[in-house]
Amino acid sequence: MTVKRKLYGLAALGIFIAALVAAVAVYSVVSMSRASHSIFDNALLVNKNVSALVVMFEQSRSLLRSVSPDAGQQAIASTFAAFDAIDQKLADTSIDVFRSITNEGVRAVVTSFIDSLDQSRQVSQSIFKAWLAGDRAGAAIMLNVDDARNEAAIREKLTILTNFVDKLAADDLAELERTQHATIVVAVAVAAVMPFLIYLAFLVARQIALPITALTLAARKVERRKFKPEMISHVVSQRNELGALARVFQAMAIDVQRRQEELEAEVQARTRDLETKNLQLETSQQRMETELDIARSLQGAMLPQRMPKHPSYSGRAIMRPARELGGDFYDFFIIGEDQIGLVIADVSGKGVPAAFFMAISRTILQASAREGRSAGDCLAETNTILCEQNPLEMFVTVFYGILNLRTGVMSYANGGHNPPVVVHHDGAVTTLPQTGGMAMGIMPGLTYEEGAISLEAGDTLFLYTDGISEAMDMEGREFTVERLLESLGASHRQSLDIVVTSVTDAVSRFVGDAPQHDDMTYLVVRYKGSPDTIDSGNIGVLQHSAAAA
Repeated sequence: MTVKRKLYGLAALGIFIAALVAAVAVYSVVSMSRASHSIFDNALLVNKNVSALVVMFEQSRSLLRSVSPDAGQQAIASTFAAFDAIDQKLADTSIDVFRSITNEGVRAVVTSFIDSLDQSRQVSQSIFKAWLAGDRAGAAIMLNVDDARNEAAIREKLTILTNFVDKLAADDLAELERTQHATIVVAVAVAAVMPFLIYLAFLVARQIALPITALTLAARKVERRKFKPEMISHVVSQRNELGALARVFQAMAIDVQRRQEELEAEVQARTRDLETKNLQLETSQQRMETELDIARSLQGAMLPQRMPKHPSYSGRAIMRPARELGGDFYDFFIIGEDQIGLVIADVSGKGVPAAFFMAISRTILQASAREGRSAGDCLAETNTILCEQNPLEMFVTVFYGILNLRTGVMSYANGGHNPPVVVHHDGAVTTLPQTGGMAMGIMPGLTYEEGAISLEAGDTLFLYTDGISEAMDMEGREFTVERLLESLGASHRQSLDIVVTSVTDAVSRFVGDAPQHDDMTYLVVRYKGSPDTIDSGNIGVLQHSAAAA
């Protein structure tokens, strides 16, 4: 082989080696570019979308924590409305995030994070529903256990997601290092181009790796809410894809932090507003409770406390409302010199409306009775007047009896009420026959049939409302009329105070700890017989009692 051919061969070999080195370098640059683009795309999607999800999650958490344990239903409903709007936006954004990611590795990690968010959202929804349903104990358990566990799970998934992004960047750097090493090995074989290739590889690696590292660190700062725009200003100034990515990331981070600050300020303002409204509600509730106490005292004072004194009878009456104000009432009043009117009634409904309707019914009935009407005519007139003054369409059941104190005969009419019980002096217990009347206030123009019974000395009348016979125990069973009759079996040998106590104790033992759902009212009268003579002192007392009633 001639020297010329050797030179040509060496030249060709040099050209070939140079071309090989150039091809390896180009391949390395292309590989690095593809890897970097993959990192950029995934970093942009993950940091932009996940940051938005984290912000909305923190918003919903702030609203959930803003509800105090003693918050009212209106305050909870208002907070739930704000929470639900954020929660719906969180759900929609989660769907958009899932659809926008094409990298399978990133999709799997983000999907796990979104699943944790969905679990937390479901628990938060359940907590609010428990609050709105009045189950504060259940809501507290879910808030302290399930919600705390889900929040910890979300933090764990977010850490995994951040580590995954870091790993993508680390893998990219590792790939760059491997490419750089291959370039150096090839460049060693070609001493002429080795320094240049090493320097070029170093510059390329530095130009790609350092901005990616800076963006990765900036993403961590955003997660910790410590990001500052100047942290990536050297990357933002570059006029390439990295610079464009950095500018988008910087704008996104600034916007996220600004919105988060605005949201925190809004949450604080809403919290202060809720605290003010809660204070107003508490003040209103206290005022309402005070007014109800006054109304309860007035209602108690409106009912007669003791029966007019007379040697022919004795009596006791009790009214126990189920709420602050009751709809039951009793009444007794002297009619002339030898008669006394006995009334027991039950207004439909409970609370303030029933109390007002009770006062109206009692006033109308007593005014009609004092005009000397019979029991049936008195109920008929009262029913007509109530129908004319009944905008709420309430009704009242009434038993009205007129007892002649000299003869012991009681004429009566019943407007849909429980028939009173008669405990005879010999111990027999019976109920008065019904007269078929309808409750008052339903239909005008009704007539009421009358009945009559003759009482003997020692006979006892027990007038009551259905709050006694229908009192229920913890299992929903009623006390029933049969149990009432049984509890009155020995009352003919007992004083009226003992009769009242025995019936009350019998109902209390049966009901136990079950709440009282209806008013309990009863009027007990014992007829002692016609006095042979009534001295002038007793007549004066009777007439004075009639005028006072």
